[in-house]
Amino acid sequence: MKAKVIHVLCEGQTEQGFVEEVLRPYLQDRGITGVKSILITTNKKKNARGGMLTYNDAERDIKILRLTKQDNEYECHLFTTMFDLYALPDDFPGFSEVSTIYDAYVRVKALEKSFSEAINEKRFVPYIQLHEFEALLFCGISHLPKLYPGCEKRCEQLTKDLQKVGNPELIDNGPTTAPSKRIIKAIEGEKRNHYNYNKPATGKAITKEIGIDELRAKCPHFNEWIEKLLN
Repeated sequence: MKAKVIHVLCEGQTEQGFVEEVLRPYLQDRGITGVKSILITTNKKKNARGGMLTYNDAERDIKILRLTKQDNEYECHLFTTMFDLYALPDDFPGFSEVSTIYDAYVRVKALEKSFSEAINEKRFVPYIQLHEFEALLFCGISHLPKLYPGCEKRCEQLTKDLQKVGNPELIDNGPTTAPSKRIIKAIEGEKRNHYNYNKPATGKAITKEIGIDELRAKCPHFNEWIEKLLN
């Protein structure tokens, strides 16, 4: 049987840390030989990475993977992404067509379909996170005070936010109400003088505490992605 290697193109350091320390061991325990993260290139001349500015950033890096990671008699390679729906560049394939779709699940699946068609590679499995990475942290709100003591009371609002929508993936993507904005407010308070929120470190620590199985149980779109990677 060929070794299966998955290459994950990550939008930022938070996603990369999650792939390296949380997703990789989970997939390897389930028979995936290798899981490799790649931070998206935003300025090739300056070797700047992280924070997708245009669709071209993603397309360029995926094309490089396609050319350099060819299947052979020993290995088969799969390519995927971990991008946020929140603040997705407006030149992304299908972006204008989905602007009027209200249902978040229908919208993100339509975007992924357009993305897949644009790349046109059978080994490519697109994934766009609803609505951003920090939605996953809402699966384990009780873990936040372990990193940021004193925010217990303010985290109660996060629990109420979650109860209103039913699952973490449906927390909206407004500039002041996106998952990360809500978490920062809960951790740092209104005056923002309690802590400096460490996004990459918090993302790794909390999702590790939650565990992939719990994330899959509470986040349907995330679960579909993991199923595709495993199968």
